[in-house]
Amino acid sequence: MSQPRPCTVLALVGRLGVASLLLASTGCQLLSQTPDPDRRSAIRERVAYGLSAAEASSRLSGLGFGCSRRSGEYLDEAGKAREADHFLFCVERPGAVSFACQNRDQVTVVLRDDQVSGIEVRRGPSCDQTSPEALKIK
Repeated sequence: MSQPRPCTVLALVGRLGVASLLLASTGCQLLSQTPDPDRRSAIRERVAYGLSAAEASSRLSGLGFGCSRRSGEYLDEAGKAREADHFLFCVERPGAVSFACQNRDQVTVVLRDDQVSGIEVRRGPSCDQTSPEALKIK
């Protein structure tokens, strides 16, 4: 499964409609691509090197992330493409009010022998479908 590409025209047209394309593409440029430094520190404190993949996923879930196992290409904190045989790709879950595409914090946990050997925290576009639970007003 490939990683979402930043603000692609096709994704925006398909998800937001032609009328929203101009507004959405302008908005993508204005959204910060850098996670809050305090949030980045909190993630790095909770997900230590050497943790099992299951424990790292559980701890990130407690911080509001949904994780999936992947292999292949991921982006590091500088936005450079990297490769790994095994990693967890974790995206911040949408809040009560969510748009089809929005910037969310993302964590890539690189695994070696099913243990954390690298942590990349970045912010980037996510065009995941919003779950019905996320749309409920709390």
